[in-house]
Amino acid sequence: MRMILLLPLILSSGCVASTLKAEPTARVAYADLALDSPAGRAELRQRVAQAARAYCREHEAEVTPQVLRNDRQFCLVALRNTIAADMPGAVRRAYARGLREAGVRGRQL
Repeated sequence: MRMILLLPLILSSGCVASTLKAEPTARVAYADLALDSPAGRAELRQRVAQAARAYCREHEAEVTPQVLRNDRQFCLVALRNTIAADMPGAVRRAYARGLREAGVRGRQL
């Protein structure tokens, strides 16, 4: 009887241990960029695109829902939007301006 009561605790402890893994992240450095210049904004745009591509190369299956697996842009667009949402306001505005200056629209990086 005691073994039956301990079994759910043992099984649940295994689940908790497996969820403690570090969650993958994508980071973009921008402190060294002059975001008031077109060259700085272009570099920021390139860094975001590179971070999104690198992340999606390794974690696309985890990020993309099963029904959207044929959409090769889903992970890239979702990650780009997440990175931009986490930026401070001034950096986000510079990034948006850099996208406009490069003629990037919609789902492009």
